[in-house]
Amino acid sequence: MYCRKAKLRLPLKSILEEYRCCKARLLSMLEDSEDPVVKTVQPTIKTGRKWKVVEAVDEAKECLMIKEVIGLTQTDRKGLGSSTAKWWSKAEGKEKRDMVINEIRLNEDSRRVQKAVQQPQQGQWTNWDNALQKALTWNEIWHMAPIRISFFIRSVYDLLPSNANLVRWGKKEDPTCPLCQGRQTTEHVLSSCKIALSQGRYT
Repeated sequence: MYCRKAKLRLPLKSILEEYRCCKARLLSMLEDSEDPVVKTVQPTIKTGRKWKVVEAVDEAKECLMIKEVIGLTQTDRKGLGSSTAKWWSKAEGKEKRDMVINEIRLNEDSRRVQKAVQQPQQGQWTNWDNALQKALTWNEIWHMAPIRISFFIRSVYDLLPSNANLVRWGKKEDPTCPLCQGRQTTEHVLSSCKIALSQGRYT
């Protein structure tokens, strides 16, 4: 639910991600300190056994250097030369620290996508190539009916009570669609039923 690349982007932040970014920012500030005592002493920041802030910062710096070697790449329908980028070699001070933090966030997001790909049900949105991303703001959530928010989240993570899910949950024995006799999954109900399409039910 914290993934920025998900088809439904919620205005939520991961506590773990913020913790790691704070540790990385602290390390970067100590390394860039103008105090000679701080510079001569190797900073030691405790982060636990599973994640090391020094390794994460080094990885982020390496990624930024590689991106500079590769150069700008165009995505979507952007024209050549329409994008600008800040390069690691030309950045200084706070700008470098911000670039490292942003790269750590991107790496965390990539790990979430990798985890989602491994989930056969909740990660099905990773295969929705033609689906547009929906980004919700707090203002939209505040004025939205709770049942609509629930539908958004449950449809993206395949938690709606389709016949296929009801069979998986032990609530039903037949997973077929009553209209076309195909397997009634969430995707089938929302966009793939041929009978519903011929009847003009999709808008």
